[in-house]
Amino acid sequence: MSDVDRLFAQYKEVHRSGGDADPGPFLARLAGVERDQLAGLIDAYLARAPRRELDRDAFRDSPAAGVAESLERSLGGAGGLWPVLLPRLRNQARVRRADLVAELAARLGAQSQQEKVAGYYHQMEQGRLPAAGVSDAVLEALGRIVGYGREALRRAGELPAPGGPPPAAGAVFTRPARGAAPEPDAAPPPAPAEEWDEVDRLFRGG
Repeated sequence: MSDVDRLFAQYKEVHRSGGDADPGPFLARLAGVERDQLAGLIDAYLARAPRRELDRDAFRDSPAAGVAESLERSLGGAGGLWPVLLPRLRNQARVRRADLVAELAARLGAQSQQEKVAGYYHQMEQGRLPAAGVSDAVLEALGRIVGYGREALRRAGELPAPGGPPPAAGAVFTRPARGAAPEPDAAPPPAPAEEWDEVDRLFRGG
């Protein structure tokens, strides 16, 4: 049993017994990606557990509050923990997003469609692209850029279970803060499967 699984089981036992179910002490025993994975599992568990009255002051002081925003995107999207994991890996690798997209397109042999690759990668970071549709070739190339294994990326995209269906293609995304690099306004235009090009198949064809 991994440290994440062991701590998650301990947390559930404490929560179900009516004890102090603050996730902070459990999260503090891990770091990096493992901490994010445990936070995602706890958040998904609490979303299904019977509701208790929220102690807002206690939550505000808890380490769990620091990952709440990205976890909200994870649990409400189709890409599992990617909204938490991918920006963290990119920052740790000290790779600008534009540079990552350029290298990803090059590794996929899609330099002429870099804008389309950028749109799909944006969806991955936002949790809007179903993990099951993203090919091993994409995850292998992405993993080599950020220093993370293909299978680990796959697992992160599948956990926790999606909180709902992905939004319709073409949905407008939130604009970045002033001074930030511009992001794609929408997903790549929808197309019937028979009209997909190679980039569509890589990111949506499994």
